[in-house]
This record gives sequence, C-alpha cells and structure tokens, in this order.
Amino acid sequence: MQDNGRGRHGWKHGTVWLLGGLLALAAAVLLRWPPAILAVDLNQTRLDRAMPAFSPTHTLQQTFVPRQDGLREVEILLAKPDRDDETGTFTLSLWDDTQTVVARESWSAANLSHNQSLVLRLPRQPHSANHTYTLTLQGDETNTVSAWAYSLNVIERGQLQWTDGSRPDAAALRLVTRYQLGWGQALAWLGQTLWQEGGLLVLTVAFLGLPGGLLLPLFPPARRWDRAAWWGISLALGAATWPLLWFWLSLVGGRWRGWSLWLVLLAGWGVILLRARHVARKSGVQNKRDAAAHGTLILLLLLALSLRLLAVRDLAFPPWVDASRHALITEVMVAGGRFPTNYGALLPVARAPYHYGFHAIAASLDLMGGWTLPAFLLYLGQWLNSIIPLVIYAATWLVTRHRGGSLAAAFLVAVPFFFPAYYATWGRFTQLTALLILPALLALTWQILRGGRHWRGGWWPVGMLSAGIFLIHIRVFLLYLPFAALAWLASHARRTRSLAAAALLALTLTLPRWIQLWQFNQGKQLTSAIAGYNAFPIGYVQAGWERWFLVFAGIGLLYTFYAAWRRRPWAALPITLGLWVTTTLLLISGRLPGIPSSWLVNLNSAYITLFIPLAWLFGLLLWRAARWLRRQRPAAQNAARLLAGGLLVVLLLFGGHQQITILNEQTLLANPADAAALQWLDANIPATAKVAVNSWRWLGSTWAASDGGAWILPLTGRQTTTPPVDYIYDPTLARQVSAFNESAAQMADWSTPAAADWLRQQGVTHIFVGVKGGFFNPATLRRNPRLTLLYSQGGAFIFAVDPNPVSPPLKSGATPRNRVF
Repeated sequence: MQDNGRGRHGWKHGTVWLLGGLLALAAAVLLRWPPAILAVDLNQTRLDRAMPAFSPTHTLQQTFVPRQDGLREVEILLAKPDRDDETGTFTLSLWDDTQTVVARESWSAANLSHNQSLVLRLPRQPHSANHTYTLTLQGDETNTVSAWAYSLNVIERGQLQWTDGSRPDAAALRLVTRYQLGWGQALAWLGQTLWQEGGLLVLTVAFLGLPGGLLLPLFPPARRWDRAAWWGISLALGAATWPLLWFWLSLVGGRWRGWSLWLVLLAGWGVILLRARHVARKSGVQNKRDAAAHGTLILLLLLALSLRLLAVRDLAFPPWVDASRHALITEVMVAGGRFPTNYGALLPVARAPYHYGFHAIAASLDLMGGWTLPAFLLYLGQWLNSIIPLVIYAATWLVTRHRGGSLAAAFLVAVPFFFPAYYATWGRFTQLTALLILPALLALTWQILRGGRHWRGGWWPVGMLSAGIFLIHIRVFLLYLPFAALAWLASHARRTRSLAAAALLALTLTLPRWIQLWQFNQGKQLTSAIAGYNAFPIGYVQAGWERWFLVFAGIGLLYTFYAAWRRRPWAALPITLGLWVTTTLLLISGRLPGIPSSWLVNLNSAYITLFIPLAWLFGLLLWRAARWLRRQRPAAQNAARLLAGGLLVVLLLFGGHQQITILNEQTLLANPADAAALQWLDANIPATAKVAVNSWRWLGSTWAASDGGAWILPLTGRQTTTPPVDYIYDPTLARQVSAFNESAAQMADWSTPAAADWLRQQGVTHIFVGVKGGFFNPATLRRNPRLTLLYSQGGAFIFAVDPNPVSPPLKSGATPRNRVF
C-alpha cells in the first residue's frame, strides 16, 4: 500500500471512508445535531423602569426592524410582584408587516418570576431583514406581569406605544432578538466578503510569502520538501522577517513608505517567479499523490478561512481591550514608517516598551492598501488564523514525511480544536502571529538537532524565526526556550554548534531591542502582583471537546512511553513535547521553590499555545497508526476506514458549529452602531476636544474603555479620558486616567449641573456613550441641563458639556476625590 493509502484499489478504500461519513451524517440528521446556529441581532439591554401590568385594555406594542434574515427568537425581561395567589395569564404575540401572526404563546403568571428572561420562539423568517415586526405584550384581567423598558428610544427604527396609540413613559423595551444563520445566507455573506476583502487576503499572502520565497532556496534541504510544507515554512519565515526588516531599518534612521514596500514586493516576487520558472524545468510534473494531498489541504484551508470569517460576520470592530491598542500602535507606525520610540502626537507617552513585530506587518499592509482600520485588523486576524493550519501541516511533515498525519494535524487546528479559533474573541493579534511562526520553529529546531547531516545548515532559519518571534511576542519566545533545551538534551548534546549558531544569530538580530527593554524595565519587578493573574484557566479545558482531546493525548503519550521503552526512535519527539508542556507549566506556575510567578508569562498564555503540541502529537500518532494499519488484514483496514470516515464527519459538524459560534459576547465591546457614531464624531467634533468615555477595571488597577469609546483616539485622533491601554507606559498619564475613572465610577448622579461642572474641570468637552455602555447612563445624562445631546442613533450617544459653568459646587458626599486632567 502506498504512503497515502491509495493503491490500485484506492477507489474502494475511498468508498469505505465515504460510507462511514454518510452513516455519521445520517445519524446527525436523525438526532438533529448539532443545533441550529443562533446569533444576536438587536441587543437592547438598557433598562430603567418597569411597565405597568398588562391587561386586555392595557396592551403594549414594540416595533422593531431586524438587521438580518432568519429571525428566530425574541427575548424580553419580565417584571412582576412576588405573590402566591397568581391566577393571570400573560401572552406574547409577534406580527409581521403584513399583519400576519408569526408566533403567539401564553404563560401562566404563576410560572413566571421577576427578572426572568422570556423567549418567544418562532419559525425561521427567511426574509426578515429590513421588515417591520410588532411585538405585543398583553394579559388577562388578573395578570400581574409586566416588562422592563428604557426611557430613551435606543431601538433604531423602533417605536413603543399602547394599542390605543398613547405613548408610555418609556421609549423602548429591554429587547434582544436572535436570528438563525442559513446556508444560503452564510454563502452569500462569504462571497460578498471575499469579493470586498479578497485583495487584503491576496496581499497578505504575497507579503508574508516574499521573504521566505527569497531565503528558503538558499537552504538546500528545502529544495526536496513537499510543496505545501515549503509554503508553510515560507510564510512563517516571512512573518518573522518583516519585523526584523522594520526594526533594523528604524535603527539606521530609515523609514518605510507605501511606494517602497510595493517596490520591494514587486521586485522580490519577480525574482521568485524567474527562479521558479527555472526550477520547474528541472523538477518535472507533480505526481498524483502530491496533487491529491495538496488539493485536500487547499480545501481544508478554505474551510478554515470560511469558518473564521463567519465567526466575525456581525462585527464592525475586533473584540476586547487589546484590539484598540493594536489599532493605536498601527496608526503610530503608519505615521512614522518605523518601529516606534514613542507614541507621537496621538498619546503623550515618551517610550515604547511593547512588542511591535505584528504591527510592522499590519502597518506595512495598511501603507500599501489604505484599509479602513477596524475592518482591516478584524480580517487580518482571521487571515493569519487560517494560515496556522498550513504551518502545522508543514511542521508535522518535516518530522514525519507523512502527508496523512500532517493533514490530520492541520485538520484538528482548522476545525475541531477550540484554539486558535478562540483568538478571534480577544483581538490578541501579537500572540496569534507569534504562534503562526512557532510550529515552524519547533520543527526546524528538532531537525537541526535530530535530523541528518544535511540539516546542520538549518541554524540560520532557526535563528531568524526565533528572532522574529522575540520581536512579535516575547512571551512566546520564552515558551519556546524550554523546548530548545529539551530537544538538545534529547539529541544527546549533538549539533551543539548548530544550536549555538542559531542562538548567536537570534541574539545579534535582537540585541539592540534587548538593550532597549532592559533600559525600559530597570527597577521593575518581574514577579506578578495581580491577584488571580496566574490562575489556571480551567474554563478552557471545559470548553467544547477540549477535555477529551487532552484525555486522548494523555493516552497517546502513555503509548509513546511504551514505544520508547521498546527503543522506537520515533517516540523521542512526542515524549519531548510532553516534557516541554509539563516543564513549562511547572516553571510558570510559581509553585516551584525559588521560581516565583511572573507578569511576563502566565498559565493562561501557556495554555492557549497548547494546541500546537497537541495537534503535532495527534499527527505523529496517526502517522504511526497508519503504518501499523498497513500490516493488518483487509477487514481490519476497512473497519478502521469506516470508523475514520464517521469520525471525520462528526468532527466536521462539531467543529464547524463551534467555530462559527466561538465568540464570547462579554468581549464584544464595540458595536456596529458605535462605528456610525464615531464617524459622526470625527466629522462634527473639534480636533481639540477631550471626550469622556465609559471605562472599567480591566487588569489589576488598569482601566480600559468599555465600549466603542476605546476607538476614538486611534480612529479620530481626539483625546479621551481613557485612551487605549498603552497609556500605562507613562506614569503621570496612568495616574490621571486612574484618578478620573475612580471618581467617575463613584459619581452618585450624572443628571446634576454640578456633575457637568466637574467634567468641565477635568478638561472634558464631550461625552461618548457606546451601545455597551458603562457608568455613563444616557438617560441620566439626558436630564442634565448642562449637557446637550448632539447624537443619538442605534443606542450610541454623544453629548456636549456646556462651556459656561454657573452651578454651585457639589454637595458633600458626592464630590469626586481627585481633580485630574
């Protein structure tokens, strides 16, 4: 049998795989698994008053217009007294714009409770987008149930009224709607997105592939690599090289511009194509086995990209706190064309101790394409995420030379694993980019220490990859070091010169940055002082099927120990991976005597890299399983293929559902309605304005903006009371931000003139309230006579602070503790 399982009877083997898959698919259909994909459409969660109890003569109507097709659920929040003698009935009805009842359901008031979320489920409405629906809330004569509402109308194109036409003392229900994603809807969105953003994808691949395409031919063993593996290593090498080019050009006083980057890109690819034409004449035609494996890999990468794009289909901004800081840094580097030494005119921070390798890539692409920043970062993160399976394939192939095991490792990372897909909900682009490089670095490190003599010259790719990772994310670089040490020990200290040469090259390329970081951090303790910072992230283990993957990995490691006892050479790598993970977690845990925990790296950051050794381990084990299976009887082989086909379909169904629904709603700080508000702010607010924004304690004592206000500085250049979190690099600014937010969070009543006067004393000229909100309640601000409402749309608000104070000072007990700014 050939290495990829296809011989003269390959079509029969494929039929057995297909049969197993069809049986699994049929079972899934019968069990209605996985469930339908539901996502939030309208999300009005503000409330400040309960409506009167509903009755036959007191029926409430709320109109709304869904943004998406596939309306499936409508949710309200109930309000009712706590009584034991409930006998009434409460009814929800939904009508479409043709006055047809879509759904109606009644509940006994005795079975409902105060502050209960009540969901009205309805048949999927395939054409609900931009059509008006009317939700009616009514009760019988003895009903005591009502619902929570908000005093301002925050539902775009919606209206709240009694059925007799009178207006209640509220303007919008607390209302959440959900839609069910359909196949046609998903495919149409993917097609539109790839049409609009496909240029970014092509440019990203060309940009990252350039350095590797020029450098890898200088490494003779690479000429005999599998083509897909070659491209995977090439992209990883490119991701590591561009930050180095930016860093060293900055050191000598140069800068990048859009035209110079295009010149390098076009000239470089001209050289690559000329060289490829020459090589193609010698190499001949690709064989059928290569074509089949590479075709499968391409389909897998397209699937990974599609799933990752669908996960962010409703977003206008990358999620979480990190995203706005990456936007700020990208803007700084676009403006300067070099590695930053400060934050320029955007932020009064005179030093730059962060890791800026990812931002060199982002700034390059932005200089070349002039993209809209939030969408650019959002899609760039998903492009990079979808490339990781290719690098996993390449790394696995380098140590096994087995396409089946390599495809399996890539598949696990692309579809069923929780990571790296979950990176989409964080906006952690720096660590994600470093993890794109790490599999290639691990594989090449292993090969220069354990491979044949022809690998001795591989020290320079290892040096460049490790140097690039250092500039992109020092945390991932630190996680790599124990593996290098263990791999060296596993090689019985052979090839020490190769590893030393790689280390020397990496140190030479990054030494100026080491010196800069040492100067920045003099006197700063490396131990962590934040409570819970180094807690083990048990929630990740409980997500999806992660625990089962870990269980099977443990079983696989036990088998590799048995193989090592029998002196099987292949067992050295999986055992080294297991020791690497164990050693790293122990070193980071802070529980070893004399090794305290550090803010540089924690258990959370280590666990979210675990998918790399996990996928590699499964790929190695499947490689060995395939070799073992070839020696078995045909009946056993067919049984294994039948089982594998069924398992593949199950993992596809589970993984696809998990990938598309991967986002954590708690991390979605900025809303599409915030984007429109930010555009209005940029066009209508003076450039010298200072904008107050909602904030919360993010990490320790660090405050971060809690809604779309986080994006005001990077997108408009206006100063805010809580800029992106790089403000912590200036102690004075950090104290000012902290003082303002501590005082604002304790403000008893924002509706008083004195509260507006206090804002003015801090230099605040405007207030931005995003959809997610925070301590600024727009209904309260609206009642303040010293504040003027300038903008109100879709739940986002902008107020102006009256520039002429005449109010008396705040009363005792309401006075903020600090005067800042």
